[in-house]
Amino acid sequence: MTTNTSFNIKTIESVHLAFKNTASYWESYRANEGDRVTERFEFKQGWQTVYARYVETPLVKVTLSDGTVGWGEANTGIGPEVVTLIVNDILGQMIEGQDFENPGALWDFLYDIQRGRGYSSGYWLDALAAIDIAVWDAIGKREQTPVAAMLDQNPRPKFDVYLSGVRRSTLEERVDHVNKWIDTGLRGAKIFLTGDVDSGIAELDGLQAGAPELEQWMVDTLWMCSHESAELGKIEYGKRDVRFFECPLQPEDLVGHQELVKRPGADIALGEHFRSRYQMEQWVQEPRALDVYQPDIGRTGFTDYMVQMGIAADAGIKTTPHMGSGVSVFQAATLQCAAVASPEYLQEFQGGLSDRLEEASDTAWKYADGGFNLPDRPGIGVEINERLLEPFIVNH
Repeated sequence: MTTNTSFNIKTIESVHLAFKNTASYWESYRANEGDRVTERFEFKQGWQTVYARYVETPLVKVTLSDGTVGWGEANTGIGPEVVTLIVNDILGQMIEGQDFENPGALWDFLYDIQRGRGYSSGYWLDALAAIDIAVWDAIGKREQTPVAAMLDQNPRPKFDVYLSGVRRSTLEERVDHVNKWIDTGLRGAKIFLTGDVDSGIAELDGLQAGAPELEQWMVDTLWMCSHESAELGKIEYGKRDVRFFECPLQPEDLVGHQELVKRPGADIALGEHFRSRYQMEQWVQEPRALDVYQPDIGRTGFTDYMVQMGIAADAGIKTTPHMGSGVSVFQAATLQCAAVASPEYLQEFQGGLSDRLEEASDTAWKYADGGFNLPDRPGIGVEINERLLEPFIVNH
């Protein structure tokens, strides 16, 4: 039986959420190394990327013409109010009341209306991703089907995860943190390092010695290696059986990544910075610039995630979704995609961010025994209590 994916959006609205009374994304990791902090933002020594001082995110609510409600969320930790403005003041009046054959038709429409002006990435595509997630959630609820089952006839009923970041102040505390997760059945963890390979080796060696039972380690240098240090890191992390070496060079450096992939050592993984199929395709074609593809669902949505995964698969490259900074809606969307991704890889999991919405969010995704079971609940598997959102909403 074919699922009906046509729809008409009655209303769409977005809110900016901020969780000011909770720990930062980085918690206490590298907290005493000369960080610069503003009212909303923090900068970590050795990394160029700015992060939110406390978790902020844009949430999108779509109501279909039959009254079915769906929720979406973009991975937009910096300036989520830009996404809310685009949704509320621009896109709403373009798509409300319009009939669409499927979510892909909506994605194409929203991409096409600004592609000639160069709006092919950034906040415009973040808004598209949040809307796409919300529409799929609503259709899934209407059709009483989990999104994963609409994306693939045979989604994985269970998959294991790796912890994204070991964010504690000292090595001793980080080792203890990992071992506590191992006790829950966790099989892998990713650590965030700078482009200083010597300090990275020391950190990895200390963690592997302190938590020898962990099966897999991943390394992410957040784009901060030089060509020379990336080659050295690829060799040294490969010697230590790192599953993959993530984001080594600057995100625009296609040729540098193509050359790095040819060098001996750990596999190269990246993909979180791509919003669309049009950005990523040349990176997976020969000579390829990566070994493992990592699209971020909060930037691609479900629709383009499936297209991108297909492009990567045609090039012989496996996909495992990236999971960045977001709360339960974004995490649930990512986990739905994990259920249709390559089984060769553990799925990234932001264990420290999953409960930020507290009572306002009822999620069917429950971590246990090192991973997740695909829930039977339709849509993405999350219900939002709008009344309980109020304490987190930022009014502009």
